[in-house]
Amino acid sequence: MAQSGWGIFQKRRRPLGRAALTLTADQLALVFRAEARREPVALERKGASLAEAVVGAGAAGMACEWVLEPSQYSLLQVDKPAVPPEEWTQALRWKVRDLIPYPVDDAVMDAFEVPGLEARGRPPTLYLAVAQKSQLRPRIEEIGAAGLLLSRIGIAHLAWATVARQLAPGDESQAVLVIEPRGGSMLAMQEGILFVARQFEFDADDQRALRDPEAGRRERLFERIALELQRTLDYFDRTHQRPSPRRLLLLCGIEGLDGLGTALRSLLGLEVQEGAPEQAWPELAGLPLAARARLAGLSALVAEAAP
Repeated sequence: MAQSGWGIFQKRRRPLGRAALTLTADQLALVFRAEARREPVALERKGASLAEAVVGAGAAGMACEWVLEPSQYSLLQVDKPAVPPEEWTQALRWKVRDLIPYPVDDAVMDAFEVPGLEARGRPPTLYLAVAQKSQLRPRIEEIGAAGLLLSRIGIAHLAWATVARQLAPGDESQAVLVIEPRGGSMLAMQEGILFVARQFEFDADDQRALRDPEAGRRERLFERIALELQRTLDYFDRTHQRPSPRRLLLLCGIEGLDGLGTALRSLLGLEVQEGAPEQAWPELAGLPLAARARLAGLSALVAEAAP
């Protein structure tokens, strides 16, 4: 996302390394690489102080990208206004007021373009990420107080696209499915560019299947996930008139879904690559299975920023 789009932080002194961070009410995750060392470090903490984690890990003074979790922003698709890119967010503020559950004056936005639609006779569109300013500011202050130099605010969807470019490179169309405790996020990409981003949430039956994976319940859950993924692929094919992805990168961040990759191969005929982030980013190898998927985006961003 554009570094200037959010407009709520300032660059400061020369950083001592690069870091990427997720931060919620009860959990933080941090991946960083110091200038003086080549090996990145990854950590995840529940209920811990960010300042203690940063100082204890030796990450103070590093430039940091804060990656917002999907629950911390809305991702909207809107018509592109006929103004220069640096004026997109200001021009779109009037459209946002009816799409968010808080006053538009409390909204902060950034945008990126959905490519290729003009060539197919469709109106050009943007993805608009919208977050609540009053919710972000305390976290921004916390990041600064911890000794990190906030240089950029990103979103999980673009971090996952970075994962796909590094973990499953290729110019042909591909899909990405990220499974988390609340549901799934799906991407459709081509030549490493994000074209489609969708989400779904697990309902009560899905959660029951995760808690008690009796065979019939698990099969129904796999079919539900396959249906949501097929809807994403159909939208990509219909909207962008490009070959539907036949490759899928699967990142599963929860336990109890063994066999999902095999089921998606069978139900959708996809070539499924079950992501093993620790193979690309060794700093994740010592973390629990679920944490490896959750931190993959952070590792990919730090790796991308490496000189």
